[in-house]
Amino acid sequence: MTAQPPPTIVLLSASDTLSGIDPLLRQAGTRLVRLTSLEPRPVDPARWLDRLQRAPFPDTVVVTSRAAVGAGVEPWQRVAGPFPKSLEFWAVGPRTAQALRQVGVRRVRRPRSVGAEAVAKALGRKGRRTVVYLRSESAGKDLARALRGRGHHVVDLVVYRLGPAPRLTDEAIRELSGADLLVATSPSGLSNLRRQLDRPTFRRISRTSRLVVLGERSRRAARGHGFRHTSIVPTTTAQRFTRTLLRELRDART
Repeated sequence: MTAQPPPTIVLLSASDTLSGIDPLLRQAGTRLVRLTSLEPRPVDPARWLDRLQRAPFPDTVVVTSRAAVGAGVEPWQRVAGPFPKSLEFWAVGPRTAQALRQVGVRRVRRPRSVGAEAVAKALGRKGRRTVVYLRSESAGKDLARALRGRGHHVVDLVVYRLGPAPRLTDEAIRELSGADLLVATSPSGLSNLRRQLDRPTFRRISRTSRLVVLGERSRRAARGHGFRHTSIVPTTTAQRFTRTLLRELRDART
């Protein structure tokens, strides 16, 4: 009797996003295939540091990814010196929070769920703040607009851009087509996937695949690309995220 192959999850993300889930999925007998969808490219700090230095010093910094830590927080730190203990950093997810602590940031907070909208909601309950928002070009202005709408002063800075990863191989396309579950960590990753696939292949994947995304913005993007079966899985810890993925996987296979 031939053994069934293990269920497969394909993760579309930057190279080391959600790295804590790999051993947990292996232990659960699930095969994880990582496909690098986009690669971060830092913006020259000279293009945004002057604006930052001319702005009022913030009491809050919002960081949307680990790439923004390397491209934004570290160059700023080299120029400004150690951050004061009172400066509050908000990270959109656990890996971003970890990256902030690794560069010496002491006061790191996270919203109850993942994503920029969760940060806006959390800060909306607080008094007026001066906020520095470090992001990618593709992240858009929605979070800055939402924070300003809640009365905060926002310095919105693009510190890195996302460039396309190398072309998908034939093997990668086969993995995408045969996956039991797709996970996409950003709207940009979905857009890049659509650019890389021919129209019939993308249409087939979008109509038949069960897709998991990390926030409402990505779900809206998925709907715009034609994905019919999309759900949001909030990232809290690697363990909880893995358990939720496994539930989604069971649903996809029933």
